[in-house]
Amino acid sequence: MAETLSIHAGGLVAMSLKSLVEDYERRLIEQALERARGNQRRAAAELGCLPTTLNEKMRRLGMRACDRSRDELPGEETRGDGVGSSEGPGAAEGPAGSV
Repeated sequence: MAETLSIHAGGLVAMSLKSLVEDYERRLIEQALERARGNQRRAAAELGCLPTTLNEKMRRLGMRACDRSRDELPGEETRGDGVGSSEGPGAAEGPAGSV
């Protein structure tokens, strides 16, 4: 039942349908996790599935979200003092109204 599918891209490559689907799912999950900055709940919502379904697919594909370090996450910039810039405007300022 494990038939192969031939793809022509500069040559013939024989791959099973199962491995093609797994590769495609892996890329979609990786991209969704990247856009969600590693947040599995947001990535699952983007993919249109439950977080438990995403977690099961990741386990089946041998993926772990914790394998990525914070340095690899896009958009995570630091201010130079090691503190992330995600605190929002005015977060480093004192209480409102202080002079």
